[in-house]
Amino acid sequence: MLGPVNWDDLRFFLVLSRRRTLSAAARELKVSQPTVGRRIAALERRIGAKLFVRHPDRFELSSSGSQAFEQAESMEREALAFERRVSGRDQGVSGTVRVTTTEWLATGVLSPLLGPLLSRHPELTVELVADQRHLNLARREADVALRARRFDQDGIVQRATAKLSFGLYATRDYLAGRGSLSKTRGRGHLLISMTDDVGDVARDWLHGVLPEAKAAARANGRDAMLSLAVAGVGVACLARIVGDQVPSLERLAIPAAPIVTLWMGVHRDARTTPRVQAVSSYLAERLKALQPKLCPA
Repeated sequence: MLGPVNWDDLRFFLVLSRRRTLSAAARELKVSQPTVGRRIAALERRIGAKLFVRHPDRFELSSSGSQAFEQAESMEREALAFERRVSGRDQGVSGTVRVTTTEWLATGVLSPLLGPLLSRHPELTVELVADQRHLNLARREADVALRARRFDQDGIVQRATAKLSFGLYATRDYLAGRGSLSKTRGRGHLLISMTDDVGDVARDWLHGVLPEAKAAARANGRDAMLSLAVAGVGVACLARIVGDQVPSLERLAIPAAPIVTLWMGVHRDARTTPRVQAVSSYLAERLKALQPKLCPA
């Protein structure tokens, strides 16, 4: 080493290592692309080694960079573990808690629940991050996460909070003159589905019940799918708590519509922090009370 390296330098290095492009790293770090480039170049000069191989469309770790990455990740784990353990323990229910889930859950389910929580704890701020990408709880990208699948990350304490039922929806104008979905196996129908890069809890079910439907449109979230369905583009699979509330949509009689479990995850080091505990406990309580709407008979 030719000079001291601080944690902020390593943070820029780790983010670029994972995101591979200056633009993606800059978005995560909330700085400009030139700033990322300057910080990486300065770090390389300071340690006297090239950490990346530059390509026109991406950055790849060099041999030295690969070795540095393992050490930097180890330091990151220790630093984040320390931060999770001590952050906010003396402040009570105050500060910021970042909650992440999919877009439709954020807008259609969680948003209406937050008013009473914030009234109860006036020093609390909730950041609601609607993102199809699974934010990493271990790296403190979020404090509380809600997903329709179990968590597979180490160190996550998770619990089932509710059941979610789905259905197929389309406008009456779209359905006029078209055959029954179940009898035709989807033949002659247009399907609004998720893009392939987004995990879809209903994908296998849809392929099974509507194998002959034409994939007419794809979206990377169910809010966009809802808009397409309301516009009469085709048939969309939506959570019933969303689709049943839209007057212009009709829920179709399809057997064995999917029911999935909604899981809440919190990192074990953060779960007893007062503000995180208050938010996670409140959301679990309110989701349990919403169960009849989330999974109607």
